[in-house]
Amino acid sequence: MIVIVPCYNEFERFPLQSFEKFIRDNSNIGFCFVNDGSSDLTQYFIDNLESRYKKNVCTVSLMVNLGKGEAVRRGVNFVLKNFSTKYICYLDADLSTPLEEVQRVFWLIESRQELLFVFGSRVSVFGSQIKRLSYRHYGGRVIATLIDMALKLSIYDTQCGLKIFSRDLANELFKDPFLSRWLFDVEIFAKMKLLYSLVDLNRFMKEIPINVWTEKGNSKVKFVDVVKIPFILFAIKYKYRIRENERKNNTNHASNIQSVLSSIHSSSNPLQR
Repeated sequence: MIVIVPCYNEFERFPLQSFEKFIRDNSNIGFCFVNDGSSDLTQYFIDNLESRYKKNVCTVSLMVNLGKGEAVRRGVNFVLKNFSTKYICYLDADLSTPLEEVQRVFWLIESRQELLFVFGSRVSVFGSQIKRLSYRHYGGRVIATLIDMALKLSIYDTQCGLKIFSRDLANELFKDPFLSRWLFDVEIFAKMKLLYSLVDLNRFMKEIPINVWTEKGNSKVKFVDVVKIPFILFAIKYKYRIRENERKNNTNHASNIQSVLSSIHSSSNPLQR
């Protein structure tokens, strides 16, 4: 598996030692760090990691800041083009989700061959250590409710920064640009709903409560981005509703053509008269 790590001005909070220790102890997992046009020393950190762990680390450098969604997409496509890994993951650079949780969730998707997509969920249950600021937790639940109204998939946490995909599914989900710079996770689920029936989604996709998650602060999401959420969700819903309608129309059109052809074939066959 290769983990995509989007990085934007991470100099003050980049957990270098945590990445180094994990890389040394887990040679079966690689990392692709994507510098999303940072103006600080982020590039220095990830270049240093690449030079020291060339077998496990690669980097992608974007000249301008394109947003988390596009940074992840560029990283995924770089990995698909240059490596033969079976699974692709993306993870927040601040390690709010510890790397040990990444390993645990990876073991799950690797052990269950029917799963194509697993994603972490920051649900606080007995025994877990989910540390979030209260206002962000309750604000997040409001946003999650709006997202659920748009997707109608009953997902508890679409925004947790830990998601793992099979190679073929990643190729399908990340080939086209996203509408939003940071709410792209929602669009991933909208694409999944377009690709598969609800029955298949229950087989191929699984939400995994993570055991440890710690709020790191210094969110890159601005207040104006929060204000835009209802409009972005509407745009996503509208975009994929149109695509779904187009797919249904194409299916109906193909079915009608098949019916006509069958009718013609039947009338021209003397054995069926």
